Amino acid sequence: MKLHKFIFNLLLSSWVIFSGVLAYGSGEPLAVEPGENASAFEFYGNKNQFDSLIAVSQSLLYIYPDSARQAVNQALVFKSPDDVSKQIRSLNLLGITYYIQAEHSKSLEKFLKGLTLALEIDDQKHAPDLLNNIGIVNMRSGRYMDALENFNNALAYYQQTGDRRNKSSTLNNIGMLYSEIKNYEKSREYFQEALQGFEAVEDSMGIAAALSNFGALHKEMLQADSALIYFDQAIKIQKATSNRFGLSTTCSEIASLFFSVADYDKALHYYLKSDSIAREIGYLYKHCKASLGLSLTRLEKQQTHKALEHAGKALVVANRLSNDILRQETHEVFANIYERKGNYKKGLNHYRLSMELKESLQDQGKLHQIYNLEIQELSQASEIQQLEIERQQLLISRKNSTIFFVVLAFFLAIGGAYLLVRNQKYRQLADHQKAILDLTEKKSRAAVEAEIRERKRMGQELHDGLGQMLSFARMNISMLQQKASLSAQKKGELLETALKSVDKAFYELRDISRNLAPSVLVEKGFVPALKELAEQANNSSHMQVHLEVYGLTAPLDNLVENTLYRAVQELLNNSVKHSKAKDFYLQIVKNDKEINLVAEDNGTGFDPDNTLKLPGGGLSNLRSRVENLKGELFIDSRVNRGTIVTIVIPANQSKYVKNSNSGPGRG
Repeated sequence: MKLHKFIFNLLLSSWVIFSGVLAYGSGEPLAVEPGENASAFEFYGNKNQFDSLIAVSQSLLYIYPDSARQAVNQALVFKSPDDVSKQIRSLNLLGITYYIQAEHSKSLEKFLKGLTLALEIDDQKHAPDLLNNIGIVNMRSGRYMDALENFNNALAYYQQTGDRRNKSSTLNNIGMLYSEIKNYEKSREYFQEALQGFEAVEDSMGIAAALSNFGALHKEMLQADSALIYFDQAIKIQKATSNRFGLSTTCSEIASLFFSVADYDKALHYYLKSDSIAREIGYLYKHCKASLGLSLTRLEKQQTHKALEHAGKALVVANRLSNDILRQETHEVFANIYERKGNYKKGLNHYRLSMELKESLQDQGKLHQIYNLEIQELSQASEIQQLEIERQQLLISRKNSTIFFVVLAFFLAIGGAYLLVRNQKYRQLADHQKAILDLTEKKSRAAVEAEIRERKRMGQELHDGLGQMLSFARMNISMLQQKASLSAQKKGELLETALKSVDKAFYELRDISRNLAPSVLVEKGFVPALKELAEQANNSSHMQVHLEVYGLTAPLDNLVENTLYRAVQELLNNSVKHSKAKDFYLQIVKNDKEINLVAEDNGTGFDPDNTLKLPGGGLSNLRSRVENLKGELFIDSRVNRGTIVTIVIPANQSKYVKNSNSGPGRG
């Protein structure tokens, strides 16, 4: 009885943390679903020991993650061996406890085990939550392409089950992903869609989270006034709903905004407010982050003694949570403080500790590749199963449509509506013919412009490459003809040099011919053509190409395939010739809405603004081709940092046919 009272008081004091914010796309994993939260009042007298211990674990997550993990392990004792659903819930919670402590490898291991079980029993309730959580870990680890794939798979589940609330949460996460890679336009689109979803289900906490993310986005875009407007709207909702968890986060974001514009008094005010709320609700992670913000702000105000005091509090909490990321950030702050004080010995010591922790975190990130390969295999198996379900639904839909039209035709014939139907068909035919004429005219004009540009490029290649080689060969032959007195050895050398020049000209002509008409697309299909291109690059030993293709279950329209293939050629050539990259990562993903191509290299990078201004440049031509398909091209590159190029083309640009030889693949 005493144990029940203790747990009752504990839940009553800390349950505010789990008022639902964990599932609102604020960058935290999905710990619970609607209806699974046993409140403190429901717990008292609850005979289900498993659910009771799970409820205790949820209440302890952000306060004592080690204790939360112990509660989950104790709950597993009361789970029957055949109750897979409870095991999945437990693995999800265990993964979150490790995520909070920045042990991402262990976190991924638990999430992956849970996802494996969920896919085996076709658990459409928990599988998307686990996919979302895996995506969050990958996003926090900087593996953005893997994170985007996980989020998209979770969205497909939520779309199928009609779970608009959690779908909006995942959309919010995708918005944060695009914000981190500086694609602010895409980030805005996903935040807007998430906000509309939360509004549709009247989820006030979700609305506040989306508004807060809008504010953070405008903060990143250096639009302080707009950011404050969104933050103020979020705070009003959070206060009205007593959402102190979200209020602490939003206050921290506002403090960061004022710190970035050097308004340290206001930054100090909001950091103190965030810290006060975090301590009230026992949210140690946010308490640590607020302490770090207070320390940096005090340092800028020349209050080094207080800066050291706040940094010391942050280190105590970081050690208590066993969170290496927080420890690394805290030692970095200590290094800055002691440097300002002129105590370089202590500053150097903290800097060394910070770098050791950073290297340790990077080493942990390398283990993620193994888990991601397993996740991809699981996702492909799930995708095949989903395609079979869609095929069955399509057959049923066709049968229903056939019955409907037969009955409709019968009643139309009885009702004497034949003339009305015929007139409607005539009007549709006229509109269709007009649309065909307009489209034909646009295509003809675009084809002529493309042909002119291609001829210019072809002439330049023939002049610069083939022409020079043939000129060199002619010069050697001319010397043989004009100088009869040359020795036999000299004549042999000139003749051999001339033959080598002709051979080079032949190979150059073959390469130009291949670039002009990539016959491999017609002969083998889009995905095999990409694989062959990757193999050619890998065999050259200049660069290692990593290729991943998902969702292409049938060939695309010829224009779309040619555009994407040309894009890969252009980006690959740029990486080889200009960036001196060692690795080139290429991922192509197709969903119901769009086709995404993401190419990333670890080369020297460049300034996109200056490069895109060059007339007739490869990237400028590539952008024109993509925009002709109503698509968009985004470039994220800086000098000495590498390059990420994203191409998005609407899916309705593609036409699908049966009996494809261009199925999904992975290189």
